[in-house]
This record gives sequence, structure tokens and C-alpha cells, in this order.
Amino acid sequence: MNDNQKIEKNQQKIDDLNEEAWRVRLTDSEQTFKLAEESVRLSREIGYTKGLANGCLSLGFAQLRISKNKEALALLTESLSLFEKLNEIKGQADCYEYLASIRRNFGELELSLSLSFKALTFARQIGYMEKQAGNNYQLGVTYKRLGNFEKALEHLYESLEIIKDIDNELYRSYPTNMIGTIHLENEEYEKALGYFKEGQLIRHKFNDKWGEAGSLDNIGYCYLKLKRFDEAIQYFDKSLAVNQSINDTRGHSNVLLHLAELYYEKGDEQNAIEYAGQSLELRKSIGDIRGVAEILLFLGEVETRISGNDNEKTLANFYEGLKIAEEINAIDLISRIRKQLYQYYKDKGDFQEALKQFESYNELEKVLNKNALTQKIVSLEITNKAEEAKREMMATQLKNEELNKLNKEINEQKTKIEETLTQLKATQSQLIQSEKMASLGELTAGIAHEIQNPLNFVNNFSDLSNELIQEMKQELQKGNTGEAIAIADDLGQNLEKILHHGKRADGIIKGMLQHSRSGSGQREPTDINVLCDEYLKLAYHGFRAKDKSFNAKFETAFGENVPKLNLVPQEIGRVVLNLINNAFYAVNERQKAERLTQNAEGYEPTVIVSTKKEDGKVIISVKDNGNGIPASVKEKVFQPFFTTKPT
Repeated sequence: MNDNQKIEKNQQKIDDLNEEAWRVRLTDSEQTFKLAEESVRLSREIGYTKGLANGCLSLGFAQLRISKNKEALALLTESLSLFEKLNEIKGQADCYEYLASIRRNFGELELSLSLSFKALTFARQIGYMEKQAGNNYQLGVTYKRLGNFEKALEHLYESLEIIKDIDNELYRSYPTNMIGTIHLENEEYEKALGYFKEGQLIRHKFNDKWGEAGSLDNIGYCYLKLKRFDEAIQYFDKSLAVNQSINDTRGHSNVLLHLAELYYEKGDEQNAIEYAGQSLELRKSIGDIRGVAEILLFLGEVETRISGNDNEKTLANFYEGLKIAEEINAIDLISRIRKQLYQYYKDKGDFQEALKQFESYNELEKVLNKNALTQKIVSLEITNKAEEAKREMMATQLKNEELNKLNKEINEQKTKIEETLTQLKATQSQLIQSEKMASLGELTAGIAHEIQNPLNFVNNFSDLSNELIQEMKQELQKGNTGEAIAIADDLGQNLEKILHHGKRADGIIKGMLQHSRSGSGQREPTDINVLCDEYLKLAYHGFRAKDKSFNAKFETAFGENVPKLNLVPQEIGRVVLNLINNAFYAVNERQKAERLTQNAEGYEPTVIVSTKKEDGKVIISVKDNGNGIPASVKEKVFQPFFTTKPT
């Protein structure tokens, strides 16, 4: 065997080691370690770059799974550098996903998001479906950590959709489990249990011990919240046993903290402090910054119960945890600590500092809840809480004979506000649904008309191309090569036209999907002129679809100097669509009235949409020559839910 054959044999051996290590990485961590370590050793010996890149990748993943983040970081950074030299996109996508997990474990959430999006971009570039699913899952986890549940669920459900296409049952357990944690944090414990148990069964089936340990811990935590303590302890013990068998420090620390919470709930503060202390040391050892802050918050709560508000250690724990939470921008955690500080100072009688903490807590709650409700409802809820807090502090300082009277007034106001909130939420939900359904019908009719033209072109040119193919066959059979080439040229032109009109239809669909999907409420640079033009055409064709006798002239006067605006296109699109629909409704109503008086010939329904930039603002105008707005109606135009249309 010559030297080249030896090199090829060694490289093949390393490739086989790496392939097997990658295959079992989710189901057999111990075997992954053995295979990847051998691959790295051999690759370094013979200078095999590709083998070393893949070996470091698998070994880095194995280290990450047992919470050895620093070791994993070094290996994955080396792997990424090698894959970049090899210009291998797939390997880079893998590295960026796991590096994002490490940065999230370090509390660097914004950097984690950036790395996940980079991995997702690479995965989409090469059609790497497994990694697209994995990175959407990772984005869901990170957005959840940031307190943005809406974005988290968006990515988790996208991950599940991709997993359906690749038919990987084990992968499904990960977004399923994370959706369960969101229900858990929303105190929907029975619903969360369903997701956790589904994930646990899948992970047990595929021998994914790391994942199964997490599922068992989550099930135990649900039982803890349901105060079914005996069942909770059973699942915590099972999770601890699995974590210890695979040396997962992070998972071990999570279960210890949950046991601490369980004993705290049972009134056993000493055991609570003992388990929390063990968990704190483990989290410090793996650099879990957020985890450290969570335990400091918990210890502060326990110390408060034991020693009241005279314990300096309590305050030190709260502020140390707050400092860490602010450094990593963990808004949900900052909010929880601010709430505890408010309670601490209020009970101590320091009302000025208590109010300061409560106001900070309120602002954070607005941020956390803005995606769940409209700002009007959130402001009402937060204002209600703030007023209750202020009154509570005032009541503490009032004389006993005034206390009952004030409490009675507070309860009455609270009841009224809660009733108002309930009614407002119910009405809001109904209106949003009806608006969506109405807009969907109008958009569907408009889109159908817009797509029909390019579709007709595609059909016509396809028929013509088929005829040309038959002619070309005949000429070739006759031996007329020159004539056949000329026909082929015509055929090529037809295909270009088919492609052109196909792209037109594709552009219409993509544009409308962008504007009509519910979206995440995220601002993005938007061309207002293009948006208004699209909705004007769709509104008109939508109106025509409902009433074939309706005709109207519509014009645009768009300002050339109107810049792109950073806004939410779905929201402004609905506003523009409603305004234009109202305009077409108005001119249609006038046209009907003119026909009744036989004056219709002198009236031409007209709607004009214009934009302009003026004094640093962009103004969108929708003008029509309908009947106008009566004075009695003008006074009510800005009342919520007011309309003159038949219901």
C-alpha cells in the first residue's frame, strides 16, 4: 500500500467516525464523545482539515449538551474557522446554530439571535431543511427568554411545519416541549402538561436522554404548580437520575431549583435554601448568568419570608440579581425583581422607594404585554394596578376609621374597571375577527382579478408554444434544419414571455401575502406609494367582484419625494384599505341615488389616492366625490366602532 492509499484509508476511517458521531448525537452522548474524540485525534495527526472540522463540530455539540459551554465554544469556533476555509455552507450553518445556543446560555441574547438568523440564512441558501427547523426552534427559545412570546410561538410553529415535511419525529419533540413552557409561564398548567408528556414519550422512544430529562423536569414542575407535590417529586427524581447518568450540569441545576421551589411552597424554608444553594453553585460553574440571577431572586424571596424586611442579605440578593438581569436585558426577569423590590419597600414603610420600583415594574409590564393586547387595554390594566398600589400605600398611613371607607371605594372601582376590561377585550376580539374576514373577502376578489391577466398570457403562450413544437417536429422530419432552428427561436421567445408573466403573477401573490398576513408587529422600511397603489387596485376589484354593475374612475397622485417609512405594513395597509373601501362605498351610494333621480349620466364616481411629504411628515389622502359626511355624523367619526354602514 503506497502513501496515497494510506492517506485515503485514514481519511475514510475519519469520515466514517464523523458520520456515525453525527448520526447518534441526539440519542447517545457517550458514544458521540468516543467517536468524535477519536476523529479529532486522527485528523490532527494526518492534517485532515475536513475531518477535523466535522470532528470538532460533533465534539462541541456533545460538550454543549452537558453544559460545558466554554469547552464547546472553543471546539465550535475552531470548527467554524475550518468550514469557512473549506467554503462548506452546511458545516457553517451547524456551527452557528450551536454557537447561538452557547451565547444564549451565557445570557448574550441579542448575539444569540444574530447567530441563529445567520445559521438560518445559510440553511435556506442550500435547502438544509433540518437546520431550518432547528434554527426556528432556537429562535423560539431565545425570543421566549426575551419575553416576546408572540415571536417565540411564530418561530416554534414554523419549526413544526418544516418538521412535518422532513418527517422527523424526534425533532418534533423540541418545539413541542418549548410551546409547553410558554403555556406553563401563562399558568395554563394542564395544557402545558399535554405538550410536555407528548415530548417525553417521543424522547423516550428514541433514547434521547438529554431531552427526556428536560421533559421529566417540566412535567414535575407542572405538578408543583398544581400543588400535586408527591407526583412532582417523583418526576424530579426521575429527571435527576437521567441528568446524573449523562453528566448534564445545567439540567441537574434546573431540577435542584425546582425542588427548592417545591419545599418553599410546602413551608420548608431550610430545605428550599439548601437546594437553591446547590443549584446556584452548579450554574456559576457553567457560566449560566441568567440562571444565577433567577436563583438570587428566589433566595431573596425565601429570606424575606424567614426574616422579614430587616435582612440586608435579602436586599443584596435582589439587587445582585437585578444587576445581572439588566446586563443581559432579560426584561421578564427584571420585571419580576422590580415587583419583589416594590413589595419589600412597601412592607418596610418606605413608600417613596416602593412607588419608584412599582413604576419601573409597570413600564416593563407594558413592554412584555404590548404584543398580547392593544395599547389601550394594556394602559388601562397597568393604570388600574398603579392606582391600586398608590391607594394601598395611602391606606396604610390613614387612620383606622378611614381605612374601611377607602377600601370599599377601591373595590367598587376595581370591579367596574374589571367589568370594563372584560367587555372591551370581548368586543375587541369580535371586531378583529370580523375585520379580518371582511378584508380577506375583499382582498381575495381583488387578487383573483390581478392574477387573471398574467395567467391568461401564460395559457395563450403555452398553447402557441405547443403548436410551434409540433411544427418543429415536422420540419425536422423533413430535414429542414434551418426552418426548425427559426421555430426554436420563436419558441424561446414564447418561453421568455411565459416566464415574464409567471413572475408577474408570483410578484402579485408575494406582495399580497406580505401585506395580508397577520405579521409580528415588526417595523420595516416600506414604500408607501407602492402599498397605496396595490390596495387601491385590490379594493376596486374587490368591490367589482361584489357588484358587477359598479364602475368608478380611480386615480393616484403620489409624491415623488416620499421616502420609505419604517412602519408595520400590515397595520397601515388595513388602514389604507378601509379608507379606500369607504370611498368606493360612498361614491357607489351616491351613484345609486343619482340613478333614482335620473341624474346618473352627469355623475362620474371618482376616487383619488395621493401622498406627499410635508414638514417632515408623510400625508396619505383618500378623496372621493360621494355624498360627503353630514354634520351630525362628523361629530361621531372618531368614536370607537362607529359606522354608518348597514350591520
